[in-house]
Amino acid sequence: MKNILVLLADWANGVFAVVLAGWITNTEIIWWHFLIGILFAMCPDLDAIPELLQRGKLSASAKHTADHRDGLHYPILFLLVGGVSAYMFPFFGSMFLIATLLHFLNDFYGTGWGIQLLWPFTNRRYKLLGRKANRMKYVLVAKGDWDNLSDDERRLRFVVSWTGPELPHYIQKWGMDEWITPYYFRLNWISGIEYGLFLFAITLVATTLLY
Repeated sequence: MKNILVLLADWANGVFAVVLAGWITNTEIIWWHFLIGILFAMCPDLDAIPELLQRGKLSASAKHTADHRDGLHYPILFLLVGGVSAYMFPFFGSMFLIATLLHFLNDFYGTGWGIQLLWPFTNRRYKLLGRKANRMKYVLVAKGDWDNLSDDERRLRFVVSWTGPELPHYIQKWGMDEWITPYYFRLNWISGIEYGLFLFAITLVATTLLY
């Protein structure tokens, strides 16, 4: 049940993509369009299916240093595919383009180890408003790690990044196998944004279909 909490932002992004695509292409929105939009918004996470089938959950930690985002999380690729799709099929193509780019925006600031924003030019991972240790301060304090961090690992950066070779080392040291409870069962700036987006999306669906 708690796994649903991490999907709320993607569901909201699917709703936003439908409304924006409808506005851009002057297309009347039907209720099932929202189902398609949500599926489009979750497309980049198709690379998570093998890990889900094997482990029953997603996490990058000392127990499992591989990160599923090495599979499909390449914004430039989706930008190209989405751009061609929007040209050929204006409404659904625009919906796909917007939904997937919003997914990457969420992954850029949210939980996890960022995205390969500039692939294929570099495999460096980038994340907005993060630290090298990749944990929120209250989690580090609660586990007794805050005082033991170096200044470099402790510093909150507007954009933090990890090179391909160093990422497994940081995942081994600072990854969390059980990350949903500390991040989504407590209100923080990430969960607050995602819950807020979902509530706004519900309102948007209701007003779009009723009016």
